[in-house]
This record gives sequence, structure tokens and C-alpha cells, in this order.
Amino acid sequence: MQNFHPLFTHFPIALLLTSVAATFAGALLKRPNAPALARALLYLGTVAAAVTVVTGFLAAQSVAPVAGTQHTIEEHQNYAYVLLGVAAALSAWTFVSWRRAQAAPRPAGLWLIAQLALALLVALTANEGGELVHEHGVGTRMTAPGGPLHDAAATRAPADSTAPMPTGRDFK
Repeated sequence: MQNFHPLFTHFPIALLLTSVAATFAGALLKRPNAPALARALLYLGTVAAAVTVVTGFLAAQSVAPVAGTQHTIEEHQNYAYVLLGVAAALSAWTFVSWRRAQAAPRPAGLWLIAQLALALLVALTANEGGELVHEHGVGTRMTAPGGPLHDAAATRAPADSTAPMPTGRDFK
């Protein structure tokens, strides 16, 4: 296995989307326990997203480059960073609301719109990640050195000579 990122990717997807569903169930069906469930799932999903972003960053440093995927990788990374930021902001919002008033975040309409934005970001991030793996084979044995689809001519995007280039070894 080239990296551990694929082991973590489905946790934030499942937790955050289930959190959104619980939020809407609580709002539309007036389920009394739904807000507490949604809050717990949001917190867990945010932590899972943070772990997934870190493992994705490390994976980007170590997987074999695949020709023609740089743009998709950049989109996937950008969506993941925005997703993590939105999930963290929503976690903070619900934490403060619960600590102050023992209630769901207000205004309710803005909270529901934010939940839809979270679900959209999860879908966009997951779609780009799935495209990288299932259409291009990024991070798989097929494109790894020695694999049947390995392209020795593929290179990573040129790096700015002044920027640090951390590798997975820097984080051990």
C-alpha cells in the first residue's frame, strides 16, 4: 500500500452526510434526539475530515505521479481544505450554541443552508477523489513504480524553489 489516505476517506463522508440527514430530520420531523445526534456526528466527522486531510497531504507527497491528473489533484485538495474549514466552523457554531442556550444554532434557516453547503462540499470532494482513484489509478498498485500503468515520464508540478517541500518522513 502506497499510503493510508484511502483507509480514512469514507469516515468523514459517512459521518458528515449522516449529520446533515439528522439535522434535517430534527428540523423537519421534529425528532427530539436528532439535534444531539447531528451534533455528535458533526464533531466526529470534523475530526475524521482532519485526519483524512492530513493523510491526503502525506499521500500527495509519496504517491507516484500520474500524467494528466495535476488539475484534478489540486481541485480535490482545495475542496478538502474548504470542507474541513466549513466542518470546523459548523462544529464551533453548534458547540457555542449548545453551551450558551442548550439549543440548535440560530437562525435555523441559515443553519440548514450551511448544512446543505457541507453536504455539497462532501460530494464534490468525494467525487474528485473517486475520479483520481477509479479513472486515473492514482495511489494504486497499477500506477506505482513497477505497476503496469506506471508512467516514468510523469512528473509532479514544478515547485517554487523558495517553498519547503515536506515529505511523509517529515511527519514521523
